[in-house]
Amino acid sequence: MIFFYSIPSSDWKYNKVVPPKLRQIPQRSVVPTHVFRRRVDDDVTQGDCGVPSTKILQKRIIGGREARFAEFPWQAHVRISEFQCGGVLVSRWYIATAAHCVSRARPRDISVWLGALDTAAGLDTARKMGVVQKILHPLFQFRMTQPDRYDIALLKLSRPITYMSHILPICLPDFDLELRGKSGVIAGWGKTDTSNGHTGTNHLRSATVPILSKEQCIKWHQSKQISVEIHSEMICAGHSDGHQDACLGDSGGPLIVASSGRYYLAGITSAGFGCGVDHQPGIYHDVRATAAWVRSRIATPSNYDLY
Repeated sequence: MIFFYSIPSSDWKYNKVVPPKLRQIPQRSVVPTHVFRRRVDDDVTQGDCGVPSTKILQKRIIGGREARFAEFPWQAHVRISEFQCGGVLVSRWYIATAAHCVSRARPRDISVWLGALDTAAGLDTARKMGVVQKILHPLFQFRMTQPDRYDIALLKLSRPITYMSHILPICLPDFDLELRGKSGVIAGWGKTDTSNGHTGTNHLRSATVPILSKEQCIKWHQSKQISVEIHSEMICAGHSDGHQDACLGDSGGPLIVASSGRYYLAGITSAGFGCGVDHQPGIYHDVRATAAWVRSRIATPSNYDLY
């Protein structure tokens, strides 16, 4: 069974803030086109990262295709109680995901599935892992009607994962990784269309999306009368006609790009206005801005920043 994730980030229990409706899109409803959505050690050198055993990455997320076994060996399925998000394996001990997915969750309530392809089928090849620590980026900022700032978090697994052909880490990017003119690949188990009915997919799906400049991203939104703030740690990706896109339930999943024969984690699926709508591209956390932080945390794991 696939689950749908839209838990908001703010700590309503303590701050007594009424949950914003923009994050509470019910499972069986049409996704409004103008509603803001959230898209939930010893191997630090990553010498064996970013190379799937299939050697091929092609293009439902919205408008994509079903993934093949071992095609995205770094893909993680993150479950928080009855909700879901995506994630990505960055080392034997750590998963990266969107901070808004897990900011209010207790580690003991989070589980991570690695090596999963079809969540409704037998999971003989998948590995279920517990989480003992979550680390939100120190600059993470929940914002109600704009994309969250520094929307990235790390989840420390209860034990190190054993690498296999279908469970391998993604490479972390350097700050100077060039994204201009490139297309990225997104994958997830989230909503596959904007119509009534089933909001998620049991089978992992992927899609290819061109990476946009910040200027183009803002211009596209303005053409739809949407005021959007794209900060330095954000990137946009999507087609002008919106035919391929991430959607509800895909938050936290990876946006990957190819470089020198490997695949690198360029972005973390974060937010957007509607799903699969023309000139309303997806908004992703730019991992180049925080890769050094990720490397420092997975290299020297500690007990602080434990929430």
